[in-house]
Amino acid sequence: MNSKLPEIAIQIKEYRVKLGDKIKVAREKKGYSTADLAEIMKIKPSTISNIEKGKFSITVDYLVHFSILLDCEFIVAEKYKN
Repeated sequence: MNSKLPEIAIQIKEYRVKLGDKIKVAREKKGYSTADLAEIMKIKPSTISNIEKGKFSITVDYLVHFSILLDCEFIVAEKYKN
């Protein structure tokens, strides 16, 4: 078994939280509520909330959709840039 696996799982979770924070900031900057954005994306407001809290693993399609709607890039690698 690969001893790096638990470390990678932790990093993925940290990355998801950081990405969710960036999505929330971008959403608020555009003036959307979670309900507004959910309606536009045709998903539940709770899904938006869970994404922003890092509790929901999003697909590339969701990421692109957020990028287009919020006019923002969400690449946060390099040890989770600010």
